[in-house]
Amino acid sequence: MFSLPGQEQLKSDILDQGLCSSCGMCMGLCPYMKSFCDKVTAIYPCRAEQGTCYKVCPKVGVDIREMDQEIFGEKRKDQALGVFKGIYYARAREKDFPAQYGGVTSTLIALALKEEIIPGAVLTGGDILNPHPVLAKTVQDVKNCAGSKYAAVPTLELLNQTIKDGMAGAGIVGRPCQITAVRRAQLTSGPETRFPQPDFVDLAVGIFCFWALGPDFYRFLHRRIKNEKVLRMDIPVEGPLIETEEKKYRFSLEEIRPFIKKSCEVCFDSTAEWADISVGATEYDPKWNTLIVRSEKGQKILEKALEQEIIELASYPEERLPLLRKAVLNKKMRILALPELETGCPGYPSISGKYREEILNQWEGVNK
Repeated sequence: MFSLPGQEQLKSDILDQGLCSSCGMCMGLCPYMKSFCDKVTAIYPCRAEQGTCYKVCPKVGVDIREMDQEIFGEKRKDQALGVFKGIYYARAREKDFPAQYGGVTSTLIALALKEEIIPGAVLTGGDILNPHPVLAKTVQDVKNCAGSKYAAVPTLELLNQTIKDGMAGAGIVGRPCQITAVRRAQLTSGPETRFPQPDFVDLAVGIFCFWALGPDFYRFLHRRIKNEKVLRMDIPVEGPLIETEEKKYRFSLEEIRPFIKKSCEVCFDSTAEWADISVGATEYDPKWNTLIVRSEKGQKILEKALEQEIIELASYPEERLPLLRKAVLNKKMRILALPELETGCPGYPSISGKYREEILNQWEGVNK
């Protein structure tokens, strides 16, 4: 009888190799999985022959074509951006939130709460130096969490707690790896699993993420800015920027690079390809977000926001779209060159020959 690997395999394949993305999906499933800062560890061997922790991990054996088919029921036509129904510039009409850019993520989650589409949303709260998971149930809760943290916070541990507490149909705002973990859990749902029904998440909003920073970065930041209160962090093309109450600090990417998590260096998804709706910066106009609608649920929440005139859309500039695709494909191409991909190492995506060929064709197209 075939049995799934368990905690021991997760530890040897992912945790011990430094490939854990700190999504938090394995935490809260089992009392033996804990985290300190963003480091997930097994504090005691459970020795279960079959392990949900292994099955839902976003770093284990992700077959991209299979995921597309299971989640959207179709194959992707765009190898850079995945399956999507539309791509736009978007921004909130009223800036009720201390938004990082256009305020789209906070506005959509607040709308979903007000319209009772979701009973709560798992978000990242706190501040730049002390981010932590938050279950938002009110618009004020969402407002308190607004703004990017650039940290690998294991917020999905809190999502698992909502399931234990009987909450169904929650919302989630997460990094691409976290969206992948949620989808894997939904695909494994059933009466005999930790996820009895797939509707434990009803709205998945993904955040563009090319990499996240580990906790060593915050210790570095404390040394550089002393006791100044951090108001905002941003990573524009010119390099990372930290804004405090007293001044602005500009860093080079080379100063920040040592703090990027190893798991991010082998992540194939920069735009949350399996979310209902994905949101990122434009890298062009800080007053707007890039918004990618991927599913029917994503389309419906956007249509509701447009009906209530709380979101403004604009066409994605034709000259900017190749630049977005090139940035995403840049990362995919770096990973395709890794020797571990050829040997099928755990923690690395599964890329079929046909899919690889299509990526290379699109890469050649955007470089003409």
